[in-house]
Amino acid sequence: MTSPIAVLAEVLDRRIGRRASPPSVWPTGFGALISHAAIAAFLILTVTGIMLGLVYRPSTAPVVYEGASELYDGQTLPAAFATIIRISEDMPGGLLLRRLHVAAAHLFMIAMVAHLLRTLFTGAFRRPRLATHVVGVGLMLVALGFTYTGELLPFGLVAGSSLRIAESVMYALPFVGEQLAALLFDGELPSDRFLTIAWLGHVWLLPPAFVALLGGHLWLVHRRRPALERRPDIDVERAAVGRPLWPDAIARFTLLTTGITGLLLVSSALVPWADLEFEGPFLTAEATNSVHPPWPLFFLTGGLRIVPAIDLIVFGVRITNVLVAGVVLPGLLVGGVILYPFVERLVLKDDAEHHTLDHPLDVPFRAGFVTALTTFAVVLSLGAGVDVVSFWFDVPVESVVATFQVLMIVLPVTLGYAATAASRRRVRGREEVLQ
Repeated sequence: MTSPIAVLAEVLDRRIGRRASPPSVWPTGFGALISHAAIAAFLILTVTGIMLGLVYRPSTAPVVYEGASELYDGQTLPAAFATIIRISEDMPGGLLLRRLHVAAAHLFMIAMVAHLLRTLFTGAFRRPRLATHVVGVGLMLVALGFTYTGELLPFGLVAGSSLRIAESVMYALPFVGEQLAALLFDGELPSDRFLTIAWLGHVWLLPPAFVALLGGHLWLVHRRRPALERRPDIDVERAAVGRPLWPDAIARFTLLTTGITGLLLVSSALVPWADLEFEGPFLTAEATNSVHPPWPLFFLTGGLRIVPAIDLIVFGVRITNVLVAGVVLPGLLVGGVILYPFVERLVLKDDAEHHTLDHPLDVPFRAGFVTALTTFAVVLSLGAGVDVVSFWFDVPVESVVATFQVLMIVLPVTLGYAATAASRRRVRGREEVLQ
């Protein structure tokens, strides 16, 4: 009698394994490690998130906390924050579970950002993988949605500041801003409605969206074959190199997931990830502008802090610095990442299929543009800490803001030009060697 595992292995082999059409061939280098780490982190987030979601209460209603926390025992707290304290202090293993969830979230975003940068710098987005790239950007946007909604759920002091930022950005939207803010915030802040929406998104909407996009992304990788590094001993344009998905890649992924889980557990035992006791709950009278959201959202906060004051009426539309920093600049970043492959295709008149990865300096136009775009995002992200820089160097915060305003324009142009020049020198040197 054939075992169920053997039957499953046979089905996978026909569908997505050695005998599939075309056979699955998956790379085993650094790029594969990054993408596999992101998937492993998402699996850990899913398991820990389900366990945390069973006891979480998405409400801002005041409740009296009675439990093991000496700091909050007997105090009136928002229900959401009281739930987090109860998980951390009263539920066996609860603090470790929360730390593991947040540590996996950090790894998840690091791997997603690294994978996106690698794709852009090496040209892995070129035909026939344009659709794979666009779906990958969709995965990144969903991941940012996870970050923002996950930050709101504990309803700590940082969450309150992020809610105020969201409210300001919504009110700055032309035509629909006030109506949208009234709909989401129910006319007040803090808002039970917005917290419930964040919970629904984080638990019920974003996970299925991510799984669907991830499934599509992996299917496209399977159908188009992954772009591979150039190897002197084989023609990767014609021959497939790598490992079949089943059973080789699955076994390696299982081993990687086990190792990542172990490392995250160790870090969770040693590092106080997500310990909110000393942050405190969000109370309207205690809101502050000096706290910072999670690092993946620094680019948004940085833009709000360093974009100069603007208040213009253009064709009946009011343009403010909040609109520019909260909508226009993030839109330019996302649009640049999505549209760049199509721009490169038109500028370089390159409509051929590519199955190998380039060196980051192989294409001057790409090296300059992607370097400038990345630098712009980094400057915006660092701008979130203008108050910290002011404190460290004992410089007036106005001077720090003015410096970042200059760097926001000058640094991307300078580094982009430098990357283009370095790439041209590399290309010329390679051509001279070939001649």
